[in-house]
Amino acid sequence: MSRAVVLADYADGPAVETLELGPVLPGGALVRIDAATVCGTDVHICDGVFDQLARLPLILGHEGTGTVVELGAGLKSDAVGEPLRPGDRIVWAHNWCGRCYFCAVAKQPTLCENTMGYGWGPYEEGAVNGTFSEHLHVSPDSRVLRVPEGVTSPLASAATCALRTVMHALDRMPRIRFSDTVVVLGAGPVGVMAAAAALRSGANQVILIGAPGSRLAATEAWDLAARIDIDETEPGERIEAVRSMTAGRGADFVIECAGPPDAFTEGMEMVRAGGTLMVVGQAHGKTVPVPTTAMKVRQLTVRTSLSADISHFHDALRFLDRHSVELGLESAVCSNTYSLDQVTDALAAMKAGAEMKPVIVP
Repeated sequence: MSRAVVLADYADGPAVETLELGPVLPGGALVRIDAATVCGTDVHICDGVFDQLARLPLILGHEGTGTVVELGAGLKSDAVGEPLRPGDRIVWAHNWCGRCYFCAVAKQPTLCENTMGYGWGPYEEGAVNGTFSEHLHVSPDSRVLRVPEGVTSPLASAATCALRTVMHALDRMPRIRFSDTVVVLGAGPVGVMAAAAALRSGANQVILIGAPGSRLAATEAWDLAARIDIDETEPGERIEAVRSMTAGRGADFVIECAGPPDAFTEGMEMVRAGGTLMVVGQAHGKTVPVPTTAMKVRQLTVRTSLSADISHFHDALRFLDRHSVELGLESAVCSNTYSLDQVTDALAAMKAGAEMKPVIVP
């Protein structure tokens, strides 16, 4: 048996239930959840924003780190060939099928046609597939990785969404050079992780733009060129600030991690001619006007990125193992700890923007 947070009806909201634990499938695993972190997507799922994608009833949560309780037949090592045993801490990617066109031919598993993402449902009896739970069944189609000893479970959990998303975005961009200026729009978990990654990628200048001020303050010890609070500035002021720091040209890269439609428009104005705008955060469902002539004349590159595959989870864990302590990433990203019974409080804190990454310890 396992206690888990189930969303069966949008009107009633999430509730803790006790569920049966079915058998572990060949190639899969059963883990005990050590820590799960709350994502803005979890809030949107509860609010019914993604009702076309989420399938009720579902077990909430897609970010998590767990300790192996049982390995299914045939699962003997992780994605880099490290042996797996009960007691190991692991993370797992979504269960991209590996057989469809996007997985097998296009080599773009994040576009998999057959995935059943953790935390998206539906819950089928015996298969616990959300991280807001005491246990979780890792799908045979998932790829797993051992967590380095020096990386805490809450921080590893946060990396299974925010940081692996950043690693995928960087993978789809031209390489950041030591002379480049990088602007990151958004000071949420993805934006803060993107700023950290850009810093350690060797950029000459990294500018973090977002709100509230408390989130910007969490990066005070970092060698950022500037932190700009959107609550205290107008768009024109922010665009001019970026241009003034780049001899009037604009940034070589703008990484949009904010979400609102205006962030895309603002990013277009901040990137230099010939530069790259990477779109990560746009998830509002609205149509944004694009000045296509100006985009062509300025020879801009606009790229997008969605989710991540296991290679990006690997990069995220390696990054944390090397840089999390020096950057103080756990204190910058992970916030208060909640139990399963306090999940509505954790979701409310995330929705209000009061916390960066609420941590749920079942």
